[in-house]
Amino acid sequence: MTGTHAVPFFEREDDDTRSLPAVSYVAGLRSSEVDASTVGVTLPAELVERAVLAGARLSVWLSARSGRLILDGEGIDHSTLDVALAASPIREQTLLTLIQACLDPDHLSMEEDPIGDLACLREQLVEALANVDRALTELRLI
Repeated sequence: MTGTHAVPFFEREDDDTRSLPAVSYVAGLRSSEVDASTVGVTLPAELVERAVLAGARLSVWLSARSGRLILDGEGIDHSTLDVALAASPIREQTLLTLIQACLDPDHLSMEEDPIGDLACLREQLVEALANVDRALTELRLI
């Protein structure tokens, strides 16, 4: 690498972002003049993903207007989060689509106690609606 400088890189070993899950990642240095890696270390995906996700401190929020889920991360910058969201179906998920997926007969048939599970879901939804009603009442009083 005489006369050139080393450029750090980190990528999936298979370089295919469409296939999930990744098996491993490669981190290393490559010459600024050549695309091939000069020094690289292969890391199991489990190690990388565990470290990244643990540091990201992800949370999910709900947009009151659209019902869309919003993914947030305290330990991750916004541009990285935007890239992750763009590659994920979460941008299209809403409270309604989550409930519809939960009520899918194929999904319910895999549950041990689907009637009990749906009764619990109904209780949570009733409580959630009561919370919305309270918030509306409080806002109207202001």
